[in-house]
Amino acid sequence: MKKDLDEILKYALTPNEEPDFWLNQKIQNRINQKERTASDMKKSGRKIQAAIISMAAILGIGSATTYAAWRLLTPGQAAMEVGDHKLKETFESSDAVQINETQVYGDYRVTLLGIASGKDIADYLTPTDGGEPAGQTYSVVAIEHADGTPMPDTADDDYGEESFLVSPLIKGCAPHLYNAFTLGGGYSDTVEDGVLYRISECDNVEIFADRGLYLCVTDSTFYNVEAYNYSEETGEITRNDSYQGLNALFELPIDPAKADPAAAEECIKKIDNPDEEEPYEPTPEENEVDSFVKQLTSENMHEYCDAVESTKQVVKRGENGIIKVRGWEVEGRGSGGDGEFFLPEDAKTGQLQIIGWSGDGTLDGLVIETCVLNEDDTVSFLVYIPKK
Repeated sequence: MKKDLDEILKYALTPNEEPDFWLNQKIQNRINQKERTASDMKKSGRKIQAAIISMAAILGIGSATTYAAWRLLTPGQAAMEVGDHKLKETFESSDAVQINETQVYGDYRVTLLGIASGKDIADYLTPTDGGEPAGQTYSVVAIEHADGTPMPDTADDDYGEESFLVSPLIKGCAPHLYNAFTLGGGYSDTVEDGVLYRISECDNVEIFADRGLYLCVTDSTFYNVEAYNYSEETGEITRNDSYQGLNALFELPIDPAKADPAAAEECIKKIDNPDEEEPYEPTPEENEVDSFVKQLTSENMHEYCDAVESTKQVVKRGENGIIKVRGWEVEGRGSGGDGEFFLPEDAKTGQLQIIGWSGDGTLDGLVIETCVLNEDDTVSFLVYIPKK
């Protein structure tokens, strides 16, 4: 019943000619002012009658944007699904930009729900080099199968078999060099009602607002040069219409007045000349952590560390050998978001491999990520902490 109603509303409210984007933005802002909280939505079950009345009121000027606003979570609700209260408040503030623009390419329907930028705007920041002075930019994108097939839940075995890249792009900067990988990118995923919500983070791109900004969404792990065209003469980035997969491209409506040309030039300089940065001097505690980790082997790991069994995951190798793991949490030591890695080339069946570590720079905060190649070619992921 719900799926049938969604399809009816989708086609009934999607005209052949779509109105101006900024008109949609004004409509969306008014909708958001009256929007119920996530808990209210769950309690009411998204009452059909109220939804139809609200949509009927704007039927004359409605669009796919209106459909998305009713059908999908808001950016704030998506932030709550990953447990980030501060980011939820940020997306519900006047500083955030609610967008709700939908594009359909390849086998997917993609909706850019909103963006927000600033300092200290989320609970789970991933600072680069001790924290970017300009803060971070967060975007929330909803990704659906165009045929309505539910996306796999993050707890499902087949989660991660479909790869996506959500990345900011800068007009005038070659996109294969300036993207999420060089702009401190990271993300968290959550799936609700068969829709994948990706919350992406990167260094604050508002500093480039006077140049022009885009957000690309592709069905690949890394930036795909075949999916987009870049003009060295004009600096414009456009979709490659001959590309057969997903290559959505959104123009970000960020106020050019928020640009910081000096900071933008400094950012470009760092990307162009990474070796010119001043070397980092570790603290004595960090040196202790480094020495501790370097002594660990597959044979002595259990002598020096305890396994956190709640973090154990057994996953399959996906496209191009990429291994994707779900987020984990270690009480008192923090958490890790959804991530991906390659199995070390020298990995042997049954041999424990350290693939990374993190923490607060002390042994008391250290968490060590490991993996083991199993005989059935699956990979076991497990987090360890130093024994007390």
